[in-house]
Amino acid sequence: MRFSQQVRFLWPYFWVSGRADLRAKLIAALVCLVLAKVSNLVTPWLLGQTVDSLDQFSEASVWMLGAVGLVCAYVISRLGALVFSEIREVLFTHVSQRAIRALSKRTFEHLHRLPIDFHLSRHTGSLDRLIDRGTKAVDFLLRYVAFNIGPTLIELVVVSVIVWSMFGGLYALLIAIIMCVYIILTLKVTTWRLRFRRHMNDADNSVAGRMVDSFINVETVRLFTNEDYEANRIDEGLAAYESAANQSRFSLMLLNLSQTFVVLAGVSSVLIIAVFDVKAGTLTVGGFVALNTYMLQAFQPLNYLGSVYRGIRQSFIDMENLFDVLDEQIESDPTPTLASGALTCAEVVFDRVRFAYQSDRLILSDVSFCVEEGQTVAIVGETGSGKTTIGRLLLRMYEPTEGVISLGGIDLKNWNRTHVRAMIGVVPQDAVLFNESLRHNIGYGRVTASDEEIFEACETAGLGPFLLGLPDGLDTQVGARGLKLSGGEKQRVAIARAVLKQPSVLLFDEATSSLDTATEANIQANLEAISQSRTTIIVAHRLSTVIHADRILVLDKGVIVESGTHDTLIKKGGLYARLWQARDDESVDASDMKNLDRSAAGES
Repeated sequence: MRFSQQVRFLWPYFWVSGRADLRAKLIAALVCLVLAKVSNLVTPWLLGQTVDSLDQFSEASVWMLGAVGLVCAYVISRLGALVFSEIREVLFTHVSQRAIRALSKRTFEHLHRLPIDFHLSRHTGSLDRLIDRGTKAVDFLLRYVAFNIGPTLIELVVVSVIVWSMFGGLYALLIAIIMCVYIILTLKVTTWRLRFRRHMNDADNSVAGRMVDSFINVETVRLFTNEDYEANRIDEGLAAYESAANQSRFSLMLLNLSQTFVVLAGVSSVLIIAVFDVKAGTLTVGGFVALNTYMLQAFQPLNYLGSVYRGIRQSFIDMENLFDVLDEQIESDPTPTLASGALTCAEVVFDRVRFAYQSDRLILSDVSFCVEEGQTVAIVGETGSGKTTIGRLLLRMYEPTEGVISLGGIDLKNWNRTHVRAMIGVVPQDAVLFNESLRHNIGYGRVTASDEEIFEACETAGLGPFLLGLPDGLDTQVGARGLKLSGGEKQRVAIARAVLKQPSVLLFDEATSSLDTATEANIQANLEAISQSRTTIIVAHRLSTVIHADRILVLDKGVIVESGTHDTLIKKGGLYARLWQARDDESVDASDMKNLDRSAAGES
């Protein structure tokens, strides 16, 4: 995004439509800026007049009146510049903070609307960091572009004109040359320094992403005793940041020294000429003081201009990632008229669906099946056969490469994505929970639900006895990703959340595959209870969880190779029967191992 595009993008956040109060504050801040600059420009002239007045009056009363009056005027002008500047900052803070709030919210909403592939390829920590840096950079950029760069350049021109009119063209020419050399030097060196800032940002994003990943997976880190390994990975990123920061600081030293040399050389040249003019009588002592003050006043914002320019360029670097994210295409519904009404028939149909995550790797090939309203259909198959992909397509996380998926007789593409996901309740294999209370996590299924409705959902999911044994009940904190709960408890929370959602279609995505046999049996009973009279799709690896399904679809390399009830498929003797036999063999092997363990314990 180019500079002009960035300015056009950011302008509505500061000149807010429909907010007359914020517009008034922005205008008032600009007025205060003008008054502060006027006070600054008057101050050197008043100081020179005060010095000259000390020799101009012979009578004590007149001398005192003139000198004291000029001193008071000088003090008032200095105070006015400070007061107006502070009022400007206060007024603009209201505008800038509202802009940061609006931009942060928009970025957060945009991130949640990006395709799932985007989030799967990014570190969570780096996204958090780019929002923080980007929004702060916006505030810095707009604040200093509006109130420093433009006004400072105008002030430099006005100072040059004043010096020309009061002291002659030679002084104005020298000051102009010094200004040009200073500005060119600052721009060139600052542009060179930006590479170090980019390196710092890259290292900072890497460190943030690794830190968040490490903390999210702290249990895995402990299980594999990889604390030192994680610390070393973080240290690698910190070392890269350290190196870039050191280079950045060294380059800043070079810039500061070169700027100081230019200013000192220029000021010395002008003051030496002024000394000879005072000796020749063509310049008064008050004029000498005023000239010196005007030069200092010119170079002070000029020196500040260098810092501001560096900050602005760095802000653009900080905003690069933010704008890149905002340029990412969100999930879109290409159909102009989208269905969003109530679902009249919860029937799910896949018609000759083909799908590939990558063009050279086909996942589903001509998959066709129908799940009638109120029916339970299970999808089984070996790992990599495409079972989970069917659920993702149904939820419109991805679009089929070919074919049609319909819900209630309407092509999914004609349904709003949000509405599709609102009609489907999902119980995933890994029920990741928020680091909040049970009430928050269960109520997430329907945020407007009352406590009574949450309790009913808990009873349906078999969480009732568990809640009664908790001192804090629904206010119990579950920890990061629900680590304070057992696997079975987390799954029941996921079930309660899905029940509370009151969906038309239920999708169980390997909901019990990571649980022990006893817990699986209990939760399976809960799942069967909530799937009564609902259209239900069960994606399963464990065949014991699907034997009661109305129909079982067997996937093999993205193709439905068998379809029927459990008994029918067993009698058929195909792939399903072989998978079932393999399950029985595993159970026998496990039983033999348990018997062997008991025998060994008895012998010992």
